[in-house]
Amino acid sequence: MYHVSEDKRAVKSAQLIWEGLEKCLQEKELASVRISDINEKSYISRATFYRLFDSVQDVLVYECDCFFEELSREMSKGSFMSSKELFMFFIQQWLKQKALIIALAENNLTNILYETHMKNKALVKAIFIRESNMSEDDAEYLVSILTGIIPSVINVWYSHGQTESVDEIFSKVCCSISVIDAVLNS
Repeated sequence: MYHVSEDKRAVKSAQLIWEGLEKCLQEKELASVRISDINEKSYISRATFYRLFDSVQDVLVYECDCFFEELSREMSKGSFMSSKELFMFFIQQWLKQKALIIALAENNLTNILYETHMKNKALVKAIFIRESNMSEDDAEYLVSILTGIIPSVINVWYSHGQTESVDEIFSKVCCSISVIDAVLNS
């Protein structure tokens, strides 16, 4: 669990810790990164690290949550004309976070993406309810399913060598959903 308050110094220290972890990940795998490695790269003391985070994995959770806050600000502007645009936006933005995504994928931690999305599901749910006139309950299922797709897609994208474009990913997701629909309704 992380304990980063809204205090500017705490937020800045947390950002420096993420940047230190990011530098460490360029040199070694996540499992080999020690807190002392992060301290060395971030110039943040061990005491500050433990004041803000309980573990290295918590730094990843915090970074995902911070990134999702940025996504939420963009989503709340209401600039998405369709659910397709919203889904493609999510995929596109997550794929830009290459160091974070690689750390999550290589360490079987993409569940953090799911948890981050589910913590923030209200806004996504509101968009789907508005667009499709779904009930609250139906939208809850839809958001959970779509949220589950994102970590899965990122795992496959990573295992394919990070070569597919956002459009290709979207096409493959749509095709897969169509197959699921056909199989379940046959």
